[in-house]
Amino acid sequence: MLKRLTALALALLFLPLTALADIAWPDQTPGQRLLKEYVQRVNDNLVSAGQSPVNALFECYASFATMGIASSEGAVIPEGVEMTFALSADSIGALELRVSDPSRFAAIAGSCIQAVSPEAISLQDAMAEPAAYAQKAADAPTDSFEDTVNELQGESARTYYAYYPDQYHDGVNWLQLTLIFPLAGMQGVGVAVTPQPPEDPKHTYYENDEYGGYEYDGGTHLEIFTTPTPEPDSAAME
Repeated sequence: MLKRLTALALALLFLPLTALADIAWPDQTPGQRLLKEYVQRVNDNLVSAGQSPVNALFECYASFATMGIASSEGAVIPEGVEMTFALSADSIGALELRVSDPSRFAAIAGSCIQAVSPEAISLQDAMAEPAAYAQKAADAPTDSFEDTVNELQGESARTYYAYYPDQYHDGVNWLQLTLIFPLAGMQGVGVAVTPQPPEDPKHTYYENDEYGGYEYDGGTHLEIFTTPTPEPDSAAME
């Protein structure tokens, strides 16, 4: 009897989430169909992690889509979890995930990361990196940080993080994951570790094949030298 009551309680608990998850997906481009499949994998991860699934589709066009997690049907704006996708005709290019509750960030961000390459990384491993960034924000809640994002797609997915305390002066702090998807057909190669900027960017070699082994000069290929302006009556002016 107790087992039956427990099962009934669980069914009632997830009933609203299931109903809300019945998204009216457009089916016009291969990119939109891939987005639907991807979000379904994300939702499987979220449920496994004890989180509410993505259940609100606000906009979905051939080039971008906005989604979120809402607590009520008919929501027109996301409620603490915002997802913006960049799409092409036949692929997903990038995801920008924003979460206002730091205690949920690791599970939600990890679910998104693992869903890119389910065979290459476990959900637990995918949650480790965003958990560290959430802890970084918790340790210094008034200090913002922001990775420089390279939007070019490569052979593997890449992750970038940012933290914006009180971004809109409403007392809400936002943690952000930017997830760059791999090129089409390369979803199974895993997630690359995004390199941190070196202390001295000169004479740095990128070991990632995406850069072809070329030397990076740290952005010093265009140098502007400034000199003091001569006095009007000096010999230099003559």
